[in-house]
Amino acid sequence: MDSLPPPPPAIERPAQPSLLVSARRNAAQNAEDAPVFYVDATDGDDRRSGRGPKEAWKSLEKVNATAFPPGSRVLFERGENWRGSLLASSSGTTDRPITYGAYGKGDAPVIDARGSSVAVSLNGRTNVAFDGLTITGAADTGLLLGPRARNVSVTNVTVAGNGGSGIVVQGTSDKLRIDGSAITGNGAYGIVHYAADNTDQVITRNTIADNGWRKDGGVYSGWNGRILTGEIAHNRVFNNGVNGGEGRSHGLYHDQGQAGSRLKIHDNLIHDNPRGAGILAKSSTEIYRNVIFRNADAGLSLGQNRGIDVTYRVYENEFYDNNGGVLQHQKGNGSITLELRDNLFHRNGKRAAIIIADSIDKAVTGNRVSNDARTEAKTETRTGTTANQPLANQPSANQPSGGPVQEASGMRPESVR
Repeated sequence: MDSLPPPPPAIERPAQPSLLVSARRNAAQNAEDAPVFYVDATDGDDRRSGRGPKEAWKSLEKVNATAFPPGSRVLFERGENWRGSLLASSSGTTDRPITYGAYGKGDAPVIDARGSSVAVSLNGRTNVAFDGLTITGAADTGLLLGPRARNVSVTNVTVAGNGGSGIVVQGTSDKLRIDGSAITGNGAYGIVHYAADNTDQVITRNTIADNGWRKDGGVYSGWNGRILTGEIAHNRVFNNGVNGGEGRSHGLYHDQGQAGSRLKIHDNLIHDNPRGAGILAKSSTEIYRNVIFRNADAGLSLGQNRGIDVTYRVYENEFYDNNGGVLQHQKGNGSITLELRDNLFHRNGKRAAIIIADSIDKAVTGNRVSNDARTEAKTETRTGTTANQPLANQPSANQPSGGPVQEASGMRPESVR
């Protein structure tokens, strides 16, 4: 898109504290005795020691073949470009991770796969950090974190222009941080978790945009996966699914099959995803203080939970210019419990602001609904029902366009995959 207007000032976000304070403190404490290795694509030489800028290695092959002790930092010179794949060769420890980072001045160092399947791979290692790199050019995956990403951090990294997904979390992950990065312009998912029961997953302060352009019919969302514990917060998620095929592509997609999930999605800007919902949640999710606007489908779609009992807590969000605000659809065999309170809805297309398609356990209260672009119309609600009562100067509930709440047990809106 040529330009994107700023979101309405309905939600004031608190300052975001650093997620890596303790890790950086530990790194500083160990800096004196942590070995540092340098890599220079232009003036390096693999026959050297690698232990200083003037002793820098040259190739990825040398880095991939070296066993590093815990706490090592492997630094690539800024402004340089390497062709091929970077494969983590060693595991660190909890307080002494192996770090692949950058040194010098200029643009971030580039790892360009040049058509290889993967640009950068965790390669089965644990306690590894990737910081300040650009990862591109893979036929499939930009950054492959697996087969298990345990105590892994990805900070200030750009993962862009890969033919498949930007970041793939392969296998069950524990203690993963993806922070302050740009995951953009990848053919499939921006970020995807392929396994269930991922714990302590933190995805924060990233730009996740322009992914999902492949035309093979996949549901290539900005993020897709199943998280047991963690948060997706303070991200900007937009334009995923641009130029893609017939499949749906959502901003964030919390997939089905995650029993007992306590994922929190909060304080994100999620907008202009052209082939799906802002958020699609099939597993239990707490969703709050997001601004969700101009998505092709509903701002938030809930349901399709199959045989798992799920609970949704949805509060203090703002929805506007989507094709419906909140849509609960196609309940599975498991139960659904929905708390929907204190949200702001205005001008959400041809659908009602709130549609609940099945008989579920619900508490809908304190939401404000308006048909106008910027008018906030206060409504009264009855806890345990979906019968929001509009004010006298507001549209009636049976108005087909923009009515505050529509309850239609047994209704089947179009399938959302």
